[in-house]
Amino acid sequence: MTFVEYVRSFASEWWRITLLGEPTMLIPVAVVTIVWLWASCARRIALVWAGLLCLGGALLVAQKLLYYVGGISLSSIRLYTMSGHSLAASFIYGSLIAIIAREWPRALKYLAWTAVAALVLAIGVSRVAVAGHRSSEAISGLALGTILLGCFLHYSWRGARPRVSIWALAIPCLLVMIATYGHVIEFENIFRYLGRLAHPGSRFYH
Repeated sequence: MTFVEYVRSFASEWWRITLLGEPTMLIPVAVVTIVWLWASCARRIALVWAGLLCLGGALLVAQKLLYYVGGISLSSIRLYTMSGHSLAASFIYGSLIAIIAREWPRALKYLAWTAVAALVLAIGVSRVAVAGHRSSEAISGLALGTILLGCFLHYSWRGARPRVSIWALAIPCLLVMIATYGHVIEFENIFRYLGRLAHPGSRFYH
């Protein structure tokens, strides 16, 4: 049994983790975050965050269309369609902890970052464990999300001075996550449908 096969043997447990990266949860969380940034910080910061999120989404959609419609992929490294769960989780959860833990004591801040990093990594692993993606696709999603997060932290958030309590962000986000956890919409089916329209009878990896 390979390592990937061993990990996938716990698929039912990994599904609980992969649900934390579902777009049906993270898109509403992103909306709450944008509203809070707009109300609490300079509007430029909110626009930069939203712009980076849209950029990540656009790159993800473009890459999926290249594969499903154009038949273009990096098959040599088994990269067919990037993991959107991994991308969104690394950018959105990373942004949230950067905002919420900004004024925390250093030790508590490091602990919070470690916990979020472990969560994001677990979501990436879960995509492989539930056979949603290959490891290269999960890694590429994590990498792109982390790059976008780094851009936000370095070029926008570093000099921010929030005017609204972080609890006005943390509590609504938590409530949204509780309300949307477990709800799944298979956005990948849209790309599969487009692919079959472009190439009738074709079989895709996903």
